[in-house]
Amino acid sequence: MQVTINPSPKLDKTENLFVIVAQGDTKPALNLPTAIRTNITKVLSSKVFGGRLHETVSIVASGPSKITLYGIGPKKDLSQRLVRQAIFRIAGVSHRNRDRSIAVLLPYGLPKFSAADSVLWLADHLGQADYRFDKYITQKEENKGILIRCTVVAPKSVKASDATALSAKARILSNAVQTVRDMGNAPGNEMTPEEIGKRAMALGKTAGFSVKVFDKKQITKMKMGGLLAVNQGSEKEPRFIVMEHNPKGAKKTVCVVGKGITFDSGGISIKPSERMEEMKFDMCGAAAVLGILEASARLGIRHRVVGIVAATENLPSGSAYKPGDIITTMSGKTVEVVNTDAEGRMILSDALHYASGLKPDHLIDFATLTGACVIALGGEASGLFSNNDSLARKLVAAGEESGERLWRLPEWDEYKDYIRSEWADMKNSAGRWAGAITAAVFLKEFVDCPSWAHIDIAGTAWSESGSRIERKGASGVGVRATIRFLEGLE
Repeated sequence: MQVTINPSPKLDKTENLFVIVAQGDTKPALNLPTAIRTNITKVLSSKVFGGRLHETVSIVASGPSKITLYGIGPKKDLSQRLVRQAIFRIAGVSHRNRDRSIAVLLPYGLPKFSAADSVLWLADHLGQADYRFDKYITQKEENKGILIRCTVVAPKSVKASDATALSAKARILSNAVQTVRDMGNAPGNEMTPEEIGKRAMALGKTAGFSVKVFDKKQITKMKMGGLLAVNQGSEKEPRFIVMEHNPKGAKKTVCVVGKGITFDSGGISIKPSERMEEMKFDMCGAAAVLGILEASARLGIRHRVVGIVAATENLPSGSAYKPGDIITTMSGKTVEVVNTDAEGRMILSDALHYASGLKPDHLIDFATLTGACVIALGGEASGLFSNNDSLARKLVAAGEESGERLWRLPEWDEYKDYIRSEWADMKNSAGRWAGAITAAVFLKEFVDCPSWAHIDIAGTAWSESGSRIERKGASGVGVRATIRFLEGLE
């Protein structure tokens, strides 16, 4: 969907104007021409439409051709999630009706949002509301290729010049999220470690950030034992990727690190076959880092942002690493392998050590790391672990504001006992209990930064069967919250 924000739109050629209305509100603030406003208020006062959640009514009009009222429920319950449900349904209706031009009006500001932030949020999410990954479907339905042009009707308080800038920003955010979704949805035979490197290079050229891609020979010279160990079972070489957005006068350096397991079979500790095909999304942390760099560069984020990705497959073979092996990581610390399916933390051990060497002000990693985090939080929030209370508070706030919620869990040193090894400095898995926490504590052993956060996106990076706010597949999580954090960073 191609979205623009306009406080004074011309609606004469619009095929459907969608107005989101709260329950019982007969006089919402409608920044619309008098004739259109009159049509809407007649329907609202007639009680044909009450604004109950997901209730809809459409009326024939002229300029726009049709007006559809969409109920959002009681105004006091207005939330980002309910609005996302509304726009997801609006996108579906528009495609079914083969609309090519629509407009959307939300007459209310989102809770704790300014008018400008509300329309920016709405435009950004509308841009992804009709997303579908159909690259490999050879016979597409006739209406699936339609490009919908959508106008977000802004309140009068948003100036036309500001609306133009907000439209551009919304497109940048939406496009960056789409980058992440496209990568996460791509099959493992396409989205290889080498391909991630190529996409990083291509994005760097178009968005304007620098990229270095290290191959296996260079990774070996760097003594990245964790990454090399996981890669042993694969015929495809690993890649280590460093991206940098470095504007003049940058005040802070923020490193973002992503787990890039392009397919995770579990290795020798092989996973059950059921749903294993979904393990292509185990590189969504890496994809999020690419999206963050893309958005940071295009938005002109004023801080230096360094993106780091470790990428490999995790496969079983005669050469694969195995339980009982002891691996020396880049840091020099040794790890006893007790479960080859705990591979994400192995490759991140090297990436976090490398990132720490850059002496960043803040270090944040994104990883589809543990099933335990999915059990704890489901798909409603990502797990947050941090050694810095201030950073944690800022990330939680950024998550709330962007719609990418985070929930903090402990990373106390007491949990080190769970990963204690008799044969090495530590073991790579503590088993069933506190699995998300012990994984975070393992990562912490390779971090030398006083402001670090680990974000476990195992439950939020992928929607198993779709939901009321998005289709099945990769969600693109990580970009919006991080950009919000970076924009508020002093």
